[in-house]
Amino acid sequence: MGDTVRMVLGGLLVLVFGLSRLARRFPHVAWLQVFRDAFPRPSEARRTRMRRADAYAGAEMILMGIALPLLYVAATVMFFNSFTARAIGFVLAISLLCIGLGVTAIWRSRRG
Repeated sequence: MGDTVRMVLGGLLVLVFGLSRLARRFPHVAWLQVFRDAFPRPSEARRTRMRRADAYAGAEMILMGIALPLLYVAATVMFFNSFTARAIGFVLAISLLCIGLGVTAIWRSRRG
């Protein structure tokens, strides 16, 4: 598929999504109501399941952020490599990012 075709299809998708959002925001505009159900809203039960899944995903991200430095140390020792400051900094940055994303996911699932 060519780049031009992908750009056109992506643009159409963004246009339909935008018109769908506008139809929900302005229910008094008759011609927009055609796009109202282009992206249907999930039911309350579905939203509850999605929030629960977000909380589990957040917990998994936090655990991955804790396990990543431990795995780095274990792999370095197991393969008889030396620790470098650049690698330690990179692993800690990724670890903090995972923990931050996990906390954010849990916070948003509890709030929403």
